[in-house]
Amino acid sequence: MPYQNEYASKTSHVDILNNPDIKRMLGECSYLKLPSDDEVKKLVDQFIDLPTDLNEPLPEFIIAIDGSNHEVSIDDKLPSTKFGFVKVGVVLISLKEFGDLKDGKFIDPFRVASLRKKNTSLSFFIPSANITWKNKSNVRDSFRAIFDQQLYDERTRFDPKDPQTSLRSTLFTLASLRPGEMGTSDEGSLKIHKCPTCGDGPITVKDTPDQQFCPHCGKEIYPSDCLRLWEEVNDYQSNQIVISRMMMILEHIIPVHYIRFFLNKSPLLLTNIAFFVDGPLAMFGNAAWIHRSLMIFLENARRKLSRFNAKPILMIGLQKTGQVVDYINLIDRFLPNNKIYCVDDDFRYKFMLGDRDPAGKTFGYETYYGQDFIYKTSNGKTFDFLIPYPFPSKDLSNLDFKLEKTKLGNYENLNRAITLITKLQSDLYENAVIPIALAHHFTAISFEPGGRVLDVFAQQAMRGNNNG
Repeated sequence: MPYQNEYASKTSHVDILNNPDIKRMLGECSYLKLPSDDEVKKLVDQFIDLPTDLNEPLPEFIIAIDGSNHEVSIDDKLPSTKFGFVKVGVVLISLKEFGDLKDGKFIDPFRVASLRKKNTSLSFFIPSANITWKNKSNVRDSFRAIFDQQLYDERTRFDPKDPQTSLRSTLFTLASLRPGEMGTSDEGSLKIHKCPTCGDGPITVKDTPDQQFCPHCGKEIYPSDCLRLWEEVNDYQSNQIVISRMMMILEHIIPVHYIRFFLNKSPLLLTNIAFFVDGPLAMFGNAAWIHRSLMIFLENARRKLSRFNAKPILMIGLQKTGQVVDYINLIDRFLPNNKIYCVDDDFRYKFMLGDRDPAGKTFGYETYYGQDFIYKTSNGKTFDFLIPYPFPSKDLSNLDFKLEKTKLGNYENLNRAITLITKLQSDLYENAVIPIALAHHFTAISFEPGGRVLDVFAQQAMRGNNNG
């Protein structure tokens, strides 16, 4: 690391460029490369015509979720003392109103501006490096306490007077569905794999406003400890990775939060709503276990709706970056219009992942709850989208999940997803759909000026507290 105002040498890279060991190592690495003509032909041959029935009724409303995060230093003279912000936005769009947005080829900016009245967001703030909260002795315990409090806060409730409508109660619902010994089958309780202080566990906690304590060491424990974010919190260095993980978790729990509320109050409303999530339908890191609970939760919702002869909930993940998108960019000019391909493991590992050996039972076995599809529209836009697996588990009796997940006929919502993406595609950004673009627009924290505003806000707030 350089000293302040110390500049790097203009020739220090020469040794790296001339190092034969580095050259040899790079030559031995496997990675995504420009595909050969034969590889392109193999993929193109796997694209098939779109389903013939694309005239199914679409949901009336779209709910799009996107998040943004920013870590700030509280003082320019203390750059290693940091605070974190996460903002998750939710945009509601009526398909009828969407039809009125267009004026010929273009989007009416005044009508788009009116959508600001139909978006909401949740903002979370957490202590990061070198900051503790209240009487907590370290950053990790401060993070745990304030994150749990904000999940329980009235801001996250559909009914401010009913704690059971909080985002934390939705976490209880998901955690109770965990397969195996960590599940409770009781929405009023969940299990934490171990106490963050003494390491003993598992520990069962209840969905109650009262502070709960470890039965082994007597220290505070929190329901959100089950997400295991605290394991990656660092007292003295940037916690940007943890903040990003926190944002990702919220982006996937918030749609479930809405679905849980509607299932309890008016299930049939869900047949008229589609959910767009920015990114893959997957959970990564220590909270990856949630993806299995999501599969069970969505299957339970499907069964409840089927009693009313209603279709499953339409949820779509839209990827703007990643391995599949990188590969699409390499071969897009060869792909036929008006075709679709369900990405299978063999092709993914052979061509997209540099001929890597398959890991585990299937790609994303420990992380994904949705399947990738590549769809090229009639006007040449290409999308990598995901819809949830139509199974409660990847361990299917008498069936091969790796094979079943690639059968288009298993996805009851595929036709509606294709039709909706086609209708909502936007020229605003490359291969974008308007709900995600708007959710990002209303949520994104730009480095300048948005990030700088947060810097100043955090600095002044901290100074005010110190002066008091």
